[in-house]
Amino acid sequence: MSEASQAPEVPERVFDYLRQQETLTLATATRTGVPRAATLTYASDGVTVYVWLHPDTTTARNIQQNPVVSFAIDEYSPDWRKTRGIQGMGEAEVVLRPEELSRAVELFADKFSSLERGQPANVSFFRISPSDIQFIDGTERDEGSDQRFGVEYSRDAVYSVFRDLPAGELTTVAGRMQTMIVEPGSVIVRQGGPADKFFIIVDGEVEVLREDDGEERTLNKLGPGDYFGEVAILRDSSRIATVKATTPTTLLAMDRDALRSLVAGSLGTTEEFDRVIRERMTAAGQA
Repeated sequence: MSEASQAPEVPERVFDYLRQQETLTLATATRTGVPRAATLTYASDGVTVYVWLHPDTTTARNIQQNPVVSFAIDEYSPDWRKTRGIQGMGEAEVVLRPEELSRAVELFADKFSSLERGQPANVSFFRISPSDIQFIDGTERDEGSDQRFGVEYSRDAVYSVFRDLPAGELTTVAGRMQTMIVEPGSVIVRQGGPADKFFIIVDGEVEVLREDDGEERTLNKLGPGDYFGEVAILRDSSRIATVKATTPTTLLAMDRDALRSLVAGSLGTTEEFDRVIRERMTAAGQA
């Protein structure tokens, strides 16, 4: 599949940057939320990223337990104003299909000329399917601005799985959403409850909580522009986590049937529908 067919809305400068850089920092976590960061070489095919790991490493084991990952690709500049990089999150999965394994090996061999060709027997390849990518470019700032603590860089949201929805459908989204305002401490959705709405955070903050074996733990915190609730709706399952407001929060809510109709109607095939479900996994440790 070509880059254009995978993510036609992504600017070419993002593909160029992915091809130019050689390492990324991959953040994983155990099922119980113990974090780990590792620096790895990578190869890319459009927005899809491949890494290789020895199966007995902590990072590989974490992915098997909890496929939700974050990653950063960047380059240091002594002048902070020239900092550039990519931040993303998505789902990682071991590559099993022979044709995809061959493709991953080919991508690495093309990118790293000194690499021996041929598929190694003692490593596993993992595919990172991003759900969101942001491109950071400090060079877009005013050249005369000072280098200082707390500097804010230009940050573009260049890819989101929701951009699979056609423009004609996106124009109807606003009319299908209702505004909700909730107070701190309010439970928006409860683990095990029915999946009847999808939410986008307009303002405020929420925390995602999950109870396992009688112990509740925080999985994630979400803020303006983040969304939640789509996994259970698209999988036709009960809620996999509790979401609670930590500050006064404004939300846009879409009913279950409207979301399913919007997504299913835009994708056309069961295979693509399943792919988007997998890519829209939240940080709840779902396989």
